[in-house]
Amino acid sequence: MSGPAAPAPSPAAALRAGGLLAGAPLLAKGLALLARTRRIPRIRAVARLRAEGEGRVERVAWAGGTTDCDTLLLHEGVVPAVQVSLAIGLDHAWDAAQRCWRPRVDGFGASSHPRIAVAGDGAGIGGWQAAMASGRLAAMDAARRLGRLTPEGLARRAAPVLAARRAALALRPFLDALYAPPDWVLVPPDDATLVCRCEEVTAGQVRQAARLGATGPNQAKAYLRAGMGPCQGRMCGATVAALIAEARGATPEAVGTLRPRAPYKPLTVGELAGP
Repeated sequence: MSGPAAPAPSPAAALRAGGLLAGAPLLAKGLALLARTRRIPRIRAVARLRAEGEGRVERVAWAGGTTDCDTLLLHEGVVPAVQVSLAIGLDHAWDAAQRCWRPRVDGFGASSHPRIAVAGDGAGIGGWQAAMASGRLAAMDAARRLGRLTPEGLARRAAPVLAARRAALALRPFLDALYAPPDWVLVPPDDATLVCRCEEVTAGQVRQAARLGATGPNQAKAYLRAGMGPCQGRMCGATVAALIAEARGATPEAVGTLRPRAPYKPLTVGELAGP
């Protein structure tokens, strides 16, 4: 595995995005957590990161340095898990800030289906506080639909919850701009990079499939089996789509996303038989 350098966060762009003052409490919490880790050695602006070893990771190398290790953790952000919402046919929209698909929902989580609401990070990453508030709002809206709450009663009960969600999401524009995912996260420049670990498909193979006529990840699945392994495309789907978009000069919206198929997440017999 290899990749270029992670770009330095852009404070200027983040400040222009707004939300810093409104999200001050959450920002203060984050700074306090960083202060607690100040003794942990850090190497910044690493270029051409590589995980090396025989059958397992044994060292991490980068331009200008290397270190032995037996565990490597990588994190470039999180995106909504939309396998189920896609499978049941809900409308989705491309989230340019978080580089992902998310269900189209209103302020109470109501989706394009009249009887389905989506709450929490499945409708867009916002953190646990926003997720709890969105779940309460979806429940209130369900009560209104069932006639258990009047529109006036809904407005009254929802007001403080809406305020709590706004507060929880206030810092989101700042964070999204400060830590915008670089292009190479979804479009690895090295053709040898393994993008579908289940089926051992490389970035170069996906690009070649696109040049041969694959217009989206579902066509690439037929060419390469990418997305047909145990993870059902949860790990590789976004990268495969981004590589096809790059190769064909298309947008992520035009390329689309994988059509999920059951099982959406592997389940053992023991888990199924458990309490």
